[in-house]
Parts: sequence; structure tokens; C-alpha cells
Amino acid sequence: MRGRAAAAVALALAVAGLLVPAGLPAASGPLERPSYVGWKLADALRDLQGRGVSIIFSSDLVDDSMIVRYAPDGESLHEILVSLLGPHGLEPEIGPRGKVLVVRRESWPMVVRILEPSPGQAVFGRVEVVADVITDEAIARVDFLVDGEKVSSVLRPPYRTVVDLGEENVDRHFEVVALGAWGGRGSATLRTRRVEIEDSVEVALKQVYVTVERGDAQVRDLGRQHFVLFEDGQRRDLVTFERGEVPLAAILLLDASESMKGAPLEAALDGTESFLSSMGALDEVQVVLFSDQPLAATRFSNQPGVLLAGLSGLRARGGTALNDHLYASLRLLDRRQGRRVVLLLSDGADVLSTLRMHDVLWKVRRSDALIYWIRLGKGALGQFSSAWRDYAANDEERRGLEQAVRYSGGRIVDVDGVEQVEEAFGAVMQELRGQYVLGYYPPTESDSDDWHDVRVDVDAPGVKVRYRPGYFER
Repeated sequence: MRGRAAAAVALALAVAGLLVPAGLPAASGPLERPSYVGWKLADALRDLQGRGVSIIFSSDLVDDSMIVRYAPDGESLHEILVSLLGPHGLEPEIGPRGKVLVVRRESWPMVVRILEPSPGQAVFGRVEVVADVITDEAIARVDFLVDGEKVSSVLRPPYRTVVDLGEENVDRHFEVVALGAWGGRGSATLRTRRVEIEDSVEVALKQVYVTVERGDAQVRDLGRQHFVLFEDGQRRDLVTFERGEVPLAAILLLDASESMKGAPLEAALDGTESFLSSMGALDEVQVVLFSDQPLAATRFSNQPGVLLAGLSGLRARGGTALNDHLYASLRLLDRRQGRRVVLLLSDGADVLSTLRMHDVLWKVRRSDALIYWIRLGKGALGQFSSAWRDYAANDEERRGLEQAVRYSGGRIVDVDGVEQVEEAFGAVMQELRGQYVLGYYPPTESDSDDWHDVRVDVDAPGVKVRYRPGYFER
């Protein structure tokens, strides 16, 4: 009983003098009423009759097998009776002369919708399934099924779960079933499609991550119609258009060399904790602390506690092998799904790497990872020499790192003091969440060694656009 019907019953009960303050003591009133738990429903109704409430019911509807399992909620008679009768498919109704009749309850509608994933979408790996349930009945649980097998049960909103589907290219059938506390049931189904492969040639969807800025502010309210994408001068249709909800596969690459001892390293770990606390349900992060060698490296995880557990008590020490560790991070991300990101915290002063920055640039051009550099003290500015390189060579290495960051579509975030580090981590995450993700299918007839230019035009006044300008076939 909903809406006007419920209001009418409550009004009729009030007119009949049957609200609890007049005819039945409230739970907190001076008179005690039993909780009725464990009673036969018929005995509970007879108890209310004995307290002066005019309830009429038949043994055909209320039989001895009906037991009260939960104490009734509410202060009004209507609320109490609904709580008592509802689990048994019954409800109160006002009859002649204000009598309260026990009748069969009409089933309450229960609408279930699957919000994510989208119908027809190809899904792989870890996928979040999100549902919405609309009903006036209390929800007992919501079951999530994939291809006929239950993968999760959720007892309270929000109704969502994450399931690992693996990498098999197959159709998927999703079903969400909501079960009401009083016997109601609702369900919704959704089918996703495998990626079609013709003539044994699979065309991978390319994704371009685009940051749009006006002045110092990120522009977040543009739609698909504002973007035009070209590859090698030819316009390409946008197959997908998303914003920052694309899952992250990120490596936080933290310089822990001797120059980071004390407050700088503590600030780096605080920033890391802040970044991890804002991860989405499908994001995965690996944390690497390095000097001239890896000092600590976690596994990829979505759990901040797991990622932070192995980082406490570490001391900064040794020189800096930035190039080697950046190259290794890009290699690791090649095997990950999602939007690949390297977040580097360092002054950029490489001293001990075996690789030169031109080696790293070669890898950057063959990776689709975004590189963000939180640059401490605006970098080493090339004003140092080492056993490996003189001043000019070190300056060239620094400029190569800047080029790698710009080329990747990321950016440099300068911080003058350790107190700005945590804010810088937050700024990077905020930018990632506000990016536009343009998906398109490239042509299939190109040679594997070809370079492809990518250009994105944005139809919006006064904006600057940042993205990766192209790619090599891998």
C-alpha cells in the first residue's frame, strides 16, 4: 500500500481514534506492549484486540503457521500493523465504521535497472556492475549474476559489485535480482557483446586521453560533439567517449635517494597516501621507491592499506637512477589494462642510470602511458656533473625528461617545498578524473613500424588541449 492509499489508511485510523497515543500505547509510552517476536500472528492480533483495537481477520488468511519474526516498527497503529502483516503478504484496510480489516496485500512493484556496464559493450578484466532498485518495499538483498552464476550479494545500497571476467572474448549475460523483505522480487538483464573479429584480423580500440584547459582551470563540461579526431590527416569516427571514469593502472615512482632524506620522503609518502585514498573501484596502483636500486616495490593493488604497509620505516639513501626506473615502469605498464600512468616524484637529477634519456624516449614513443612529473625545486637544472656526464650532458638529460613528459600527454607539476607535495598528488588525480577519453578504430592496413600522427580539435573558445600526438605500431 503506497502513496494516497497509505495516507488514506493513516487518516482513517486517526479519525477512528486508532493512532497509538489514543488507542494503543507507543513503544516509549507508559504502557508496555510486547515485541510479539515468536508469537503466532493471530495471537498478536488478538492481543491488539484486547487493547481495544477493532481488528477483524479470518483464519483463512491468518493461520497458525504465521509466526512474527521481527518486532513491529513505528508509533502509529498503521505502521505497527504493516510491520506485523507485511512479511505474510497481508496489510490493514479500513472497513465499515472504522473497523480495521486484514486483507491480502497487492504486490508492490519493484523496478531494477542495470546502470553499468552498457548494453552491447565489450567487457574484459575487472568490471564494475552497478544497479538501481526502485520500490517501496524493504530490500532483503540484491544478487548479481554473470552468465547464470551468482557472483555477489549486496545487502544495502549502493548496489554494486566488481567481478573479474578475465580476457576471454565472449558474449556476457548480466542479471541483477532484487528480493524484498516481504516476498517481492524484481530483476533486470543485460547482454554485452564480444569484439567481432573478421578475417582473423583484430583491430584494437585506440584511446586518446585529452586534457582541456582554459587559463589555469580544467574544462570538464564538453560533450562528444565538441571533439574531432584525425589520424594521419584523416578524420576518424569516435566509437567511445568517456570522461575520467576509465580505470587507472598507475605506478607511483618515488625518488628515495639521499637528497630525499627526512621531510621530503615523509611528504612523498603523505602524498602517496592521499593519492591512494581517492582511487576508484577498478583502479590499480603499484608504489616503487628507488635510488640507485629499487628500495621497495609493492604489487599492483586497489587496497591503500596493502600498498602502504610495506613502505613504513624506509630510509632514503644512495644515488639516483631515474632513467632506468622510468624505463622499467613503462615496460611494466605494457602488461596492464586500463589508462596507464606513471607519476614520478623527483628533482630529475639522474646520476647513476645505465640508460640514457634517448633510450627512455624510444620507449615513451612506443607506450601509451601518461607521465606526470612532480618536480621538486624545479629540478636540478643541469647544474651538476657526475662520473658519467658533464654539465652539458646532464642538462640534455633533464630536457629529455621534460620532452618525454610533454610527449606522453602528461605534465610537469613544480613544487618549491615539501609542504606542496601532497597538494600536487591531489592535483594529478583531479586532472586524471577530468580527462576526456576518445576511442576510435585505426586503419588495419598500416605496416607495423609506421608512425601515426594524431590530432584532436576541440570546438570550444579559448581552450588549450593536451594529449599524446601520435603512436608507433607495436
